[in-house]
Amino acid sequence: MSQDRICHQSWKRRLRGWGTILFLCLLGAVAAIGVRVLIESVGDIKHPRYEQSVSPRHERERGEHERQDRVVLEKGK
Repeated sequence: MSQDRICHQSWKRRLRGWGTILFLCLLGAVAAIGVRVLIESVGDIKHPRYEQSVSPRHERERGEHERQDRVVLEKGK
């Protein structure tokens, strides 16, 4: 009888041990994902993405190129 009792307790103890290990692994994975998200968000703050301003000269050149492209396409039709 006492051996059955000891064997039963050891299985409970093993199961509790594996459950603890599994819980710690899951907790570590969640913590790693949280740290990664935090680092990425800090990186985004350190290097903000500003819209590039275009000089008036470049805007004029872009407009001229667009007009030339339209003329070429209309001539091709």
